[in-house]
Amino acid sequence: MRREDIDWQVLRGALISFVLCAVASGLLAGGGHALVKSKQLEFTRNNSLFQGISGKYLAVDEEEKQIKKFFPRFLELYRGGVIGREERLNWIETLRDAGERLRIPSLNYEISSQGAYAPSFPVSLGNYQLYGSEMTLNIQALHEGDLLRLLQLLDTRAAGHYSVHACRMNRLGQVLDTVSGDKANIGIQCDMNWFTIKLADGREIKVET
Repeated sequence: MRREDIDWQVLRGALISFVLCAVASGLLAGGGHALVKSKQLEFTRNNSLFQGISGKYLAVDEEEKQIKKFFPRFLELYRGGVIGREERLNWIETLRDAGERLRIPSLNYEISSQGAYAPSFPVSLGNYQLYGSEMTLNIQALHEGDLLRLLQLLDTRAAGHYSVHACRMNRLGQVLDTVSGDKANIGIQCDMNWFTIKLADGREIKVET
């Protein structure tokens, strides 16, 4: 068929329709691609937001479990004077009361100022710092058992935690007095450490009990 035999009047409408359809298809395809990309970006943002919220929720949930697990023990140590401010007055009153209860002829003590304590073994305290106060006990006792009974009373009544570094004993006379029951027979000197745990930055620990 020759070009001059083509009836362009008949084909014009079809060509215009074809071009319009092609343009519309291109626009739809481009619009669809843009829409898909927009939805993908929106999904990515929402998914990241969801992951962030989920992570925070899981962290809070884990923190709540840790609090339920360890807070009773923390509260016990706080009430017992191990965590928090130094209960020096409690120590002194407990020592005096113990001496009277046990009828120890003489009980004297010296307590140093409190300072940061570094144990000889590695300890991970996190945001806390271990503090210690050195104490020397000078006792004139009826017998060795007075020292053991004194330490037992300190275990149950004194605030905080202590350790005995060393004790030295010596007889005060050539003959033991086993009759009067109130004369000192043995001199005892003990070196001790009283420990308290505080926040490393110096802030006071306050707990509603």
